[in-house]
Formats: sequence, C-alpha cells, structure tokens
Amino acid sequence: MDSSSDRLSPGTITAAVVVGLVILQVIRKFFNPPDPLDAIPSFRIPSYPFGFYVGSWNYVKNGRAITEEGYLKYPGKAFKVALANRWLVLLNGRTLIDDLRKADDSLSVAEATNSTLQLEHTMGHEQYHDPYQVAVIRSAMTRNVSACFPVIRSEVVAAFEDLVPAKDGNLDIPNPILLWLTSLVDWISVPAMQTILPIVSRVSNRFFIGLKCRDPDYIKITTQYALDVVSNSLWLHLMPSILRPTAMYLFGHLEPATRATMKLLGPLLQYRIDMDDQYGPDWPEGDRPNDMISWLLDEARGYPNRRTVRTMTRTLLNVNFGAIHTTTQGTLHALYNLAGNLQYVEPLREEVESVVRTEGWTKAAMGKLVKLDSFLKESARIVPGGAVALMRQVTKDFMFSDGIMVPAGTLIGVPILAEHHDEANYENADVFDPFRFSRMREKAGEGIKHQMVTPALDYLSFGIGRHACPGRFFAVNEQKLLLSHILLTYDFKLKDGVRPEDEWVAILGSANSTAELMFRKRQ
Repeated sequence: MDSSSDRLSPGTITAAVVVGLVILQVIRKFFNPPDPLDAIPSFRIPSYPFGFYVGSWNYVKNGRAITEEGYLKYPGKAFKVALANRWLVLLNGRTLIDDLRKADDSLSVAEATNSTLQLEHTMGHEQYHDPYQVAVIRSAMTRNVSACFPVIRSEVVAAFEDLVPAKDGNLDIPNPILLWLTSLVDWISVPAMQTILPIVSRVSNRFFIGLKCRDPDYIKITTQYALDVVSNSLWLHLMPSILRPTAMYLFGHLEPATRATMKLLGPLLQYRIDMDDQYGPDWPEGDRPNDMISWLLDEARGYPNRRTVRTMTRTLLNVNFGAIHTTTQGTLHALYNLAGNLQYVEPLREEVESVVRTEGWTKAAMGKLVKLDSFLKESARIVPGGAVALMRQVTKDFMFSDGIMVPAGTLIGVPILAEHHDEANYENADVFDPFRFSRMREKAGEGIKHQMVTPALDYLSFGIGRHACPGRFFAVNEQKLLLSHILLTYDFKLKDGVRPEDEWVAILGSANSTAELMFRKRQ
C-alpha cells in the first residue's frame, strides 16, 4: 500500500506549528499571572518575534548609547533593557536613586555582583558565601592607613624608580639649541597602563603582605587576576548554568591563579597562621606585622575554615581585584586628563609642595590636598568606569516611591554616566572642570563636603549609602599619593599630545590601554 497519502504536507505542519504557538500565547496571557515588569517601559526592543534577543544583542554592541538614550527619554523614571537572558531595570533621577539608597535587604549587592561577575566561579564558592574581607576593609584596613602611610610612601618611591627610571632634566644648559636637543634625549616613553598597573599592585600589596609585593611573579598574578575575573565572567554568561563549574575548572583562571599564588605565598601564610595560633595578636617583642594578613587572621579567629592557606590565598586575590582595578583606572584617567591639560600642573604642584612642606608625607597631608582631590573626583565624574553602576538584585518584591514594583529576581542599576553628565546635577556637565569641587568647598559651611570619598545622589562613583565601597578611603589616598609623587618628581606629557580615547565594551568603560606617557625627572 502507498503510504504517501498518510504523510503530512509541509503546509499542514507549518499550520499546526502556528496554531500551537497561538494556543501557547493564549494560555500564557490568560492563565499566567501578569508580569509586574510589563508596567516598566522597554527601550530599544523590537516588537517582532524574538525581538528580546535582538534587543539584547544590540545592547551588547551599543550599551552605552542605548543607556544614554533611555535616560533622556524617561527622565526621573525607570525603564528596562534586555540582557542575554533577563531584563535590566534602570533607575533615573535622584528620587529613585534615593529609594535604592534607603532600601533594606530587598535589594542585594552581593546577589547582583554574583549575577554580573559570576562570583562563585570567578572568585570562588567560599568568597561568594563568606566574603569576610569586607569587614576587614571597612574597619581594620581603613583605620591603619595613617599608621602604614610611611611604608606605603616608600613603596611608591621604589616602584617609580624601578618602572619609570627617567633621567634628570638638564635645564641649566645655556645654549638654547643644546638645551632643546638634550630635552629630547632626557624624555623616556612608557606604556601607561602596563606601567601604572604593576605600580599599583606593588603599592597596594606593600600594605597587604609586605615586601613580598615586589616579587615579579606575584605582580603578574595579581594584575592578570583583576583582568581575568571580568573576561571570564563574560564568556560564562553565554554558557548554560549547569556547565559553568566544569568549564571554569577546565578553562578558567581561578584554579591556576590559586595554585600559583599558594606556591609563592604558602610558606609565608602558613608561618603567619602558626604564629597566630600560638601567640594570637601579641607576638613576642611586638614583632607582629601590621598588614592585611594580620587583620584577616583577627577577623578569622574562631573560624577554622577561614584560617587555611588556600582560603587566605583566595581572599588576598579578591582583595587585590578590588584594590588594583579601581586605583589603576582612577590614576590613569587622572594622568591622561592632566597630561592633556598641562595648564593645571603648576597649581597642583604648588598645592602639593605647600602641604608636604608643612605636613610631610602623611595621610593628614593627603586630606589637605583639596585641589588634587577635586581633580581626581572630576576625572571620576567624567568617566566613572561604566555606563551603569549601583547594581542590585531584588531578593523580594520591592516597590519604589513612584509606585513601580519590581519582582524578586530582577536586576536593577543606575545609568551613572548619564547622571554624571546631567545638567540638572552639574553646570556645564560635559566640560572637564578640574577644580569644580574645590570651588564648592570654598563656600561657607562647605569645607568638608564634596570630597571624593563622600558619596552623594549626584556623585555615584563609589556607590551610595551603606553599600558604598568600603575601600574608597584607601583607594583615594593611594591615588593622591601616586599623583603627588609624579607631580613633584617628574615632568610628563602625552606622547602625541592628544588625550587618548577611553575604551568601551557595551556598558563597560576603561582608560586607554595602549597609550604612552613621556616622563623626565624634574631638576
């Protein structure tokens, strides 16, 4: 018997599929509860089938521009954009940002960070579930910046001598032609990112682990780790969640970085654990180092799982991730802005020279560098590190003051770049005005306001409220110290005289990674 008549034609199959899809949509519409996110307008999402995925791809390619366009279209309101597999709700304006600031644990920083950086895989399971270093950074580390400042300062000097060995500018040659020729020889050119990054690693880790900070292998591990966390999190987003642990173990950075760091620091960490087990904080003759290892051991007392070489290694790597990336980016942006606007060098030099002359190289001196603080803050305002910040994940349904409700599981954030460039927040907001904030502090009653470390509803580079970056006090003092040293030690300029363009990938921004800076020792 010929069975051809029993076969379904392509047209019949197509019709059946269409009818099935229609029935499915009807069931979803009438039997599923309405999604609260439907009340929040979507931006740049095509209306045709699979438009969500087209919109998410567009956001990967043009995230910065789409965020800024949405900010202008929905002033003071929330809107949403498509990520790879979920919505991102963006909050515009001070009212909604203040709601976020005042929110309780319904809005979780930890869950948002885990969602965006895949913490369990890129930094380790224990670091996601027990990030005890945060308490150390907020308390012991911040308290000890002043006491450890001379050591930090000595490492700044040593690191620049090693990595920026510029010659003395011979400025007393009477012949103008010889002076010009000599000035050309005296200048050296260095890759900015590849120079500042290891300097920041050394300076930060002198504070964290002592002179072991100078080990070239350790510098390489810590600087690469900061880059790998971000890059690995990006490709993990593209994988099914069930495959992520295996993929990260086989191809990721975490295990190799942990093993390599344990090889370098293992004997030191084991010695410190043994001494702490024997003497606690009171070593014989007071020889216990005042550094991050000691503060971590203090915080870990009574928690044996924290007091292992492996756990402390992972913890130090993750402390480095927070410290190195932020400070390197802030320093580079400031250097590019200063080298591109050399008219501001002398006012800053005069301030540093005057303050150091009376206060010495101390944390107190850094607190009196009002113009330099303003310069750094303005650099961070102009380019805050990304188009979106203050990420939170909703852990239970949350309603904002305008009546918008976001359900549990939603990812939210703030268009920080657009906020920082909003004329409602700053006059001439798109203009780089390095002494904008120091002028504000000259007004009566404003002397201690508008500092870089002070979060505000219109300045969000370090977060907001109780979740503001706990390491910002060390980061700002370190940036001031690095810039102060450069100002008093070197003449510097851009190799081609033009401020290098920042680099953007989707909503992530960073200082130019290929630009070169030229240095010459000051006479």
